[in-house]
Amino acid sequence: MQKSSEFKAIDLARFINKQYCDLNDIDEQASGGYIRSERSSQLDLRRWGARFEANAQRPYFEGHERDDVVKHRNEFINYFLERKDYYHTITDGDTPVWNLPDKTPQRIIIFHDESTFRSGEVCAKRWFFKENTPFFSKGRGRSHMVSDFLVQHPSGPFFQLNAHEWKQAVRKYPSLNINHDLDYVERTATASINIGSDAYFNNETILNKFERLFQMLEFKQHYKKHEIDIIVDNARTHTSKAYSLQDFRKSVGGQCTVDSIEYLDKDGNPHIIDCFFKEGQNIGKSKGLVEICKDLGIHLPPKITLEKIREILSGHPAFQNATKLETLALKYKVNVIFCPKYHCELNAIEGLWCSQKAFVCSRTDQTFDKMIKLISESRAYFVQREMPLKLFRRFWRTLEAYSQGQTYGEVLKLFFSQLCSASIQSHRRISNDNINDD
Repeated sequence: MQKSSEFKAIDLARFINKQYCDLNDIDEQASGGYIRSERSSQLDLRRWGARFEANAQRPYFEGHERDDVVKHRNEFINYFLERKDYYHTITDGDTPVWNLPDKTPQRIIIFHDESTFRSGEVCAKRWFFKENTPFFSKGRGRSHMVSDFLVQHPSGPFFQLNAHEWKQAVRKYPSLNINHDLDYVERTATASINIGSDAYFNNETILNKFERLFQMLEFKQHYKKHEIDIIVDNARTHTSKAYSLQDFRKSVGGQCTVDSIEYLDKDGNPHIIDCFFKEGQNIGKSKGLVEICKDLGIHLPPKITLEKIREILSGHPAFQNATKLETLALKYKVNVIFCPKYHCELNAIEGLWCSQKAFVCSRTDQTFDKMIKLISESRAYFVQREMPLKLFRRFWRTLEAYSQGQTYGEVLKLFFSQLCSASIQSHRRISNDNINDD
């Protein structure tokens, strides 16, 4: 079948007419009309199972099976499956319950993402009587962006400190009382912002929000003696690099935008290299790459060029392009894992957004204040319906399916939506349709 964005019944009528004229050696121009009318062609299409409906988004391929994406996906999957016995997982069956980890130290997965709610959005379909059709706004309305964390742990799906834990955290980190222009849920790292009137979730606000979470984690009693893995998507606001070799000059006193370099060696041991002199005749000046090489134990030949030094250092762990978020997480001994590109199905918090937006759209009156109230209520509804357990179970099933050789399209068909039955489906159409399937 040819690709077409606007196939019409008249196209079928023309095709049939041309084939008929060719087979019977008839001059198409002199035939005086179509052998089968446009109306008859419409009936033929319906008889063959075609439907005439909105030309909405259709299945397409977005790079999910690209070599570099598959490589990252396999690394991501292997990381979690190799450590599965250290995590709290979910049983099968109609009534999911928690499985306790078999090994120690126990690990916790925290899923993170942002999503935007618009006050003008409504359900795609509704019941109404023709003579009493209510008015509704055609615009998308004001926007409200939410950044949240979904925690795979029996203590609860949303991270929050109790009053005593919060008091201890603030005593050690007074900056927790600073909101950085974000509206935080009390004693949490869940934040929201009104797009257009406030700022936006840029890299700076994202780092402030994550540092708030990292500082609070050590005071959560249920997480004591646990190792923390945080799954984050590949948005540019998350993957901004901490520094690169281009930020450094060769000699002492040159331009330098980095105070220190933090990295892990091949054995996983942390190291910190100061980029400025702390004492001596050059105190306060930047070291430059020649001096940094000495600190790293790298011997350089005399009269080496800056380009050659950068080439040598490009393979060192200290310059392996760590992101600002990863560097910040290292400071607090938290492990950040980026979700493979195009693979939202590997981030369980996508199911939270699906649940919340369905809840809001089905109850909204299209006012901004009502939407804000419904967003809060949708979190309680999400927990009440035990959606988190089902999402966590689906996460592990998805990993297993990929490890057994399933493709992206096959995984979506199995666990996410029957809309994916024909071909590769956009990850933006992921739903919770199959969340209860065993």
